[in-house]
Amino acid sequence: MDNNTNNDIEPDKVVNEPTKGWLQRLKDESWEAELLVSAIAIFGIFQMFDVIDWGTNKFINVLNPSQYLVGYAILFIGLFAISILASMFVIHFFLRAYWIGLVGLNSVFPDYSIEDSAYSKIYTEKILTILPKLEDSIKKVDALCSVIFSAAFTFLLMYTYMALIACLYLLLFNLLSDYVPTLILLIPLVLFIGAMLFQMIIGVIANLKKNKEKESLQILYFKAVKYSSLIMIGPLYKSILQVTMIFGSNFKKNKSLAYLMLSFLIVGMPLAVIQMSKTNIPYLIKTGIGIEGDELKIDPNYYASENTSSTFLLAPEIASDVIKSKVIKVFIPIFDNEKRLREGTCETYKEDENLTKSEQRKASSLSFLNCYKTYNTVFLNDEKVDADFLKYKHPVTKQFGVVGYVSLKDVTFGMQTITIKKEFSMDNIKSWSIPFYYTENN
Repeated sequence: MDNNTNNDIEPDKVVNEPTKGWLQRLKDESWEAELLVSAIAIFGIFQMFDVIDWGTNKFINVLNPSQYLVGYAILFIGLFAISILASMFVIHFFLRAYWIGLVGLNSVFPDYSIEDSAYSKIYTEKILTILPKLEDSIKKVDALCSVIFSAAFTFLLMYTYMALIACLYLLLFNLLSDYVPTLILLIPLVLFIGAMLFQMIIGVIANLKKNKEKESLQILYFKAVKYSSLIMIGPLYKSILQVTMIFGSNFKKNKSLAYLMLSFLIVGMPLAVIQMSKTNIPYLIKTGIGIEGDELKIDPNYYASENTSSTFLLAPEIASDVIKSKVIKVFIPIFDNEKRLREGTCETYKEDENLTKSEQRKASSLSFLNCYKTYNTVFLNDEKVDADFLKYKHPVTKQFGVVGYVSLKDVTFGMQTITIKKEFSMDNIKSWSIPFYYTENN
């Protein structure tokens, strides 16, 4: 009987022992994968700032100016999220490198030594009372690195999903706005904001010390978190809640880790502000709230000679701030959002059945060119001029627009101003005044 019993138990041991060994080995060696992924993530995350820049230009080009503040909210939250991730992975990389150094040090010197110390015994004993044990430091740094790693990827998943949903909602809102009442289109946004606010309010109330034993309130809090998380982060809600619950349920055990997560928010904000200044996000804010530029201030972006590295033009452009030729060329970008803005200004082109396809294309192209000329007007020293327009693709930014040629034959020597206005309606006029110095007197 004993032999049979032993035979029954041994197969389980054979199965369990390799499994435990594999799992423990994976835990012990995970730092190698962490360090590699962290290095790759640092490189990748800093490239994501370029994605934000690209997204900003796309929003400026596509969105109606009345929606620029919405675009700003999406982009800045994204920029803030990427900045936090960058700070997380950079700190993780250096902490893990520090941990490797501690492990190497521990393999040579297992602990402090009083007898072999280069200092006096009294000094060594005193200084050791304020220093942690080497093994304790190794364990704490290792735990810290693992926590940062898991939190970073959870944060990345959560923001990526929310950003994609926000962009998709904005796209559908604009596509359906001509066919569906605005109030109906706003229902998903109201549900999202309502779920978020309700979860925050009930969370504050339920976590008050006096309310933690109230069963009905705690059950309501559970349902609020469950369903609001489902609304806000969709199919990822269980995975994200799992990680956040691990943090929350172990808060009392290691509060320093929670405070570390808070410090990433503080570190990420300055980085986000610095990176924002390198993009066109401020333009979304200024245009969204109606702040006009200073016409007395020379903007280098007005001049091609000063703007050789630009990837997206926000305003018309001339060759230089010093003009020597008798003709000045001005490029005016045409944004995609102007298609809707000019609906009341330009007549819709109607095909003529008597024309061939080639003639139809030419007639359609001429119709659009005349339309651009209708709401894009040029003034030289406050006098309207009849500029000759042609369609044009900017050689540097690859933006579509029109290029106008203005004669300077009657202009005197000295400082001049060319003004470009986009007049979609009486209440919707955008104007740029570009000063330049003319060096020929004709």
